[in-house]
Amino acid sequence: MKDISEIDLDEGFLSEIINAITSGIFVTDMENNILMINSAGAKMVGKSPGDCFDRKCYDIFDTPMCRTEQCTCKLATANNTVNHGETMLHINDSDIPIEFTSRPLRNFKGEIIGCVENFINISERLEKDHIIMEQKEELLKKREEDIRHLQDEILELSTPVIEVWDGIVALPLVGTLDSHRAHTAMQRLLESIEYTRSSFVIIDITGVPTVDSEVANHVLQTAGAVRLMGCETILTGVGPHIARVISEGDVDLDNIIVRARMTDGLHYAIGKLAERKERMNRVASLIEVGGSHAEHKK
Repeated sequence: MKDISEIDLDEGFLSEIINAITSGIFVTDMENNILMINSAGAKMVGKSPGDCFDRKCYDIFDTPMCRTEQCTCKLATANNTVNHGETMLHINDSDIPIEFTSRPLRNFKGEIIGCVENFINISERLEKDHIIMEQKEELLKKREEDIRHLQDEILELSTPVIEVWDGIVALPLVGTLDSHRAHTAMQRLLESIEYTRSSFVIIDITGVPTVDSEVANHVLQTAGAVRLMGCETILTGVGPHIARVISEGDVDLDNIIVRARMTDGLHYAIGKLAERKERMNRVASLIEVGGSHAEHKK
């Protein structure tokens, strides 16, 4: 083959080969004239191969790259490279996504005499990719929700509020106590007080290695809220490091009863409950005696 114009486009075997290919294929010369196109390529633009022959490729194929420096055939022939990518093919007021590959066409001397481009409609592939992406996003969203639920469950297990005695609840904390966990624990504590109508709350931090001033203030604010609900706070398990942080942070512990161990706090609370019960019994006895005297005078 000396020149692209010498190709016999009516050769039966060549026509059979290119028309058997399901993707679109066309050949242009250096002036963008279509010299060959298969049935699949012509059908994609709603034409027959004869309608496309000897016409400019940009008159048949309307894409954002046509008539610009980004023309895929121009890039392939000018740079002597294979040009591959995706674009939109505009046909009858609609856009069809296509994938294309353009490569230089050479004669027997190795000279570039034109361009060969093949292209396929990727609408179905993009739709499948979109569906797969949506499914992945749904799975990712579900996974994130599952992780959040698991984190909430772990947080709930790590901040148990226990009713250790009638009128006494305890919150034993173990591990690192940050602001988020402290806020969650204190919120659960207030809910437990409302449910149990407890008179004393024991917050034990024996298992907490360290706290900062912000966490200490969370405890202080909770103690204030606890007091507003008619309950007293007992803080136990304060180690040397935490004691130093609290003292240096100038945290006011006036509304909090502090005991060394959780058992000490429990003994204190039980003792106070016993004193209250004894006082109530004495008051009830005095009322009963007073009522008897009044009845006797009648």
